[in-house]
Amino acid sequence: MDRRPLPLANTITLGVQNFGAQRDFYRRLGWPLAFDSDDFAVFEFRGALLALFPVEKLAADSHAQPELSRGGIRFSIIISVDKPEEVDELAERVRRAGGKFTKDPVDAEFFAGRDAYFVDPEGNFWEIACAPPDNPVVIASRRAAGLVPRPKRVKAGRKAGGKKKKKPASGRRRGAR
Repeated sequence: MDRRPLPLANTITLGVQNFGAQRDFYRRLGWPLAFDSDDFAVFEFRGALLALFPVEKLAADSHAQPELSRGGIRFSIIISVDKPEEVDELAERVRRAGGKFTKDPVDAEFFAGRDAYFVDPEGNFWEIACAPPDNPVVIASRRAAGLVPRPKRVKAGRKAGGKKKKKPASGRRRGAR
């Protein structure tokens, strides 16, 4: 059995048509810039990097033809957040930076959690998502980023590591109306 470490695949490169406008959009989001030059910019996330490169140069570098159509979604990049309200907070920052939403923040349709979809100025799709800590994709993405699993949310009426509170003799919980 091959025991080599798994390859590190945590840099996403977008081939962009208007490099300056795209770089400015991501700067307005407030994401840290790890590298910047006249035709290549890299923004840093927790566990991954987003690189912007003019599409013609990306095509030349890969010996392929550039895909310039804007006919709909071809891929999305998921930005994982830890709390449902962080979906809405990041969505507001994206709006202020000039992003356009195709799906405003809502309770997710295909998983337990909350999500939203937006496109950057060139039509690249992003999903902002929050799922419970026991979601297998959350577990895998945190493991891939070298992060410890998120603690599970404490259910109402319980303290972390504690036992369930007993109901008062009346059969009603304290504070219940």
